[in-house]
Amino acid sequence: MKNENKYSIDNISKNLIENYGAEEITLEDFFNMDENNEVYSFEDISKIYKIDNEGVIEKLLSEEEKAQIELTIEHLNNIDNDDSSYLDKISTGQLIIIVLESKDKVNLSGFIMEGNGKVLFDYLTDLIGNDVKKEFNKLDEIIEELKEFKPYGKYFK
Repeated sequence: MKNENKYSIDNISKNLIENYGAEEITLEDFFNMDENNEVYSFEDISKIYKIDNEGVIEKLLSEEEKAQIELTIEHLNNIDNDDSSYLDKISTGQLIIIVLESKDKVNLSGFIMEGNGKVLFDYLTDLIGNDVKKEFNKLDEIIEELKEFKPYGKYFK
């Protein structure tokens, strides 16, 4: 999400740490979480944060997001799955990643947010301004498929 504004990365960073329990991580840490993270363009990257406290994340979720996460967890529990993967942590409300972008290395010009948390998303979009568009989230497609998922077999009614 990109736009021009005058909100300093330092002030936003301080707020993310103090009010959202965010922890700054390196680009290398971000890449180590999931090899698919390398597809992002990081020319304007300023700072990367993670939130992995489920209690904090729970407070950031809308009711719709809570329902989507519950559905995702239910589905993942029904399949043989390694729930420690990056995508599983993101989709089950265990992890949020925030990448702050800055063209001038001082003020916020855009951000990338992986994970659910409407409260945090709304905070960041308010800083960017009104002409923000939500880009494709690879998890949205999975969630839509899960809504249509109808299990069958002897263990399901």
